[in-house]
Amino acid sequence: MKKHYLLCVVLMFSLFVALTGCGTSSDSTSTSSTTTEESSSNPSSSSGTDKNTEKKDEDTEKESETASSRIQATVTRVVDGDTLRATVNGKEEKVRLILVDTPETVHPSKPVQPVGPEASSFTKKMLSNKKIEIEPGVQERDRYGRLLAYIYVDGKMFNKILIEKGLARVAVFPPNTRYLDEFKALEQKAKAAKLGIWQYENYVTDKGYNDTVVGSTYSSDQSSSQSSEKTSTNTTPSTQNTPEPVKETGSCTIKGNISSSGEKIYHMPGGAYYDRTIAEEMFCSTNEAENHGYRASQR
Repeated sequence: MKKHYLLCVVLMFSLFVALTGCGTSSDSTSTSSTTTEESSSNPSSSSGTDKNTEKKDEDTEKESETASSRIQATVTRVVDGDTLRATVNGKEEKVRLILVDTPETVHPSKPVQPVGPEASSFTKKMLSNKKIEIEPGVQERDRYGRLLAYIYVDGKMFNKILIEKGLARVAVFPPNTRYLDEFKALEQKAKAAKLGIWQYENYVTDKGYNDTVVGSTYSSDQSSSQSSEKTSTNTTPSTQNTPEPVKETGSCTIKGNISSSGEKIYHMPGGAYYDRTIAEEMFCSTNEAENHGYRASQR
């Protein structure tokens, strides 16, 4: 009888242990399943954060890589809105900004185009004699030997600033297209706000600027602006600038060219080599050309 009683107790205890174990396992499985379901139903809680972190890391790495590849330089002269001269590694270089095209002010065969003077003045104000950083393009030079680059001043890319202010259009010359999407987005904002070049309908084209559609509107604006400047100058004589040299040719038509040997030569209209000379710089007087180190052509 005692043996039967003990056997019953053992069996009941074993059954209790078995049932308790199954319950724990079931609860554990349920908890695990719930956790898995919650994780799968809210993927942004983990994968989204991971993606954002990865993107920030990529942007930081890209910025760091770009900054480390920049070259220190000092601007010696601003030619126009998108072209300048700078001392780079002890050598003077002519630098052309990538992905931007400002209206002409010193082109040998084109008149001064609307908004060109504003773009040129802005670039001179921002970059003249400034220390800058140069990020060369994939293609480092054009057929004229100019250094193709993105310019940074005070840590900001100047090429982008020109686009933002409506002082330049986006000009694409592959393979230098690294920041094209960013530039296009900035251009659309400037266009929507009708800034600078975008205030004139049909003025900006894929190939450049059609100044024939602006005509008298721009001339009128310029006359008003010049009149205001004269009034301001007359009322504040202490701020007057030193008069510019006399323009001996009547306009800025003197071509400055650097020979293959590095010699700087300027050519006057009517000279033997004037028509075939590709100008690297344009001057308004012989004094100006000579002050920049050029000598007169012998023919």
